[in-house]
Amino acid sequence: MIDRSLRLAVPLLMALHLLAMAPAADARRPTLLQRLRELIGLNPRQAVGGSRGTSSASICLITPRLEASSAASPPMALVSLPQPTLLAAGELNEVRLEHNGQLLWQQRASSTTPIRGPIPWPLAPLTPGQEVLLRLRPRGAAGGDFATLQLRAGTAAQQQEALTLLANPSARLQAIESAARTGRSALASELVFAPLPQAPEELQTLRQELLAAGCSTP
Repeated sequence: MIDRSLRLAVPLLMALHLLAMAPAADARRPTLLQRLRELIGLNPRQAVGGSRGTSSASICLITPRLEASSAASPPMALVSLPQPTLLAAGELNEVRLEHNGQLLWQQRASSTTPIRGPIPWPLAPLTPGQEVLLRLRPRGAAGGDFATLQLRAGTAAQQQEALTLLANPSARLQAIESAARTGRSALASELVFAPLPQAPEELQTLRQELLAAGCSTP
């Protein structure tokens, strides 16, 4: 009788043990937001002026995403949205958009109020293939010390696809996931930070996590 009871008890105990372990396994499984953050990745920090790229003399551009495989100088970012959001981690003294040496747009901080947070695209929408120089000067840098990056607009087809995805706010997170999973981290990053009147909580969290993650070392 005792042996039979033990035989019945052992499977039951094993089942209870597996059930107890399940929540712990689920807790260790990456969440959707964690996977998206990893897939989108990080931009490398960009040296300012003639500096050596130390943290006090470099810029961390969160979006647009730079082309990881490109050896272009200045570094290149291919943007699919005609009006991409500009966002750097930390405080800035100045932001400039230029083309062929001509100043197209400029924003300067005051002595008491730095430039912080996302900057909506301040110019007319980019046309396919258009290039614009983005220049960023961090807080405390000398007047001529900028990090310089090249923005290049995508093709007409890329812009149309991005605008179509942007036009469906309720499916924004799904569009970000689809772009990230198919290796289009730049498009995913643009969609994350593109304006949305009422961003869902998950999207707000993803934005905060990407901003907190910052940049990788060059």
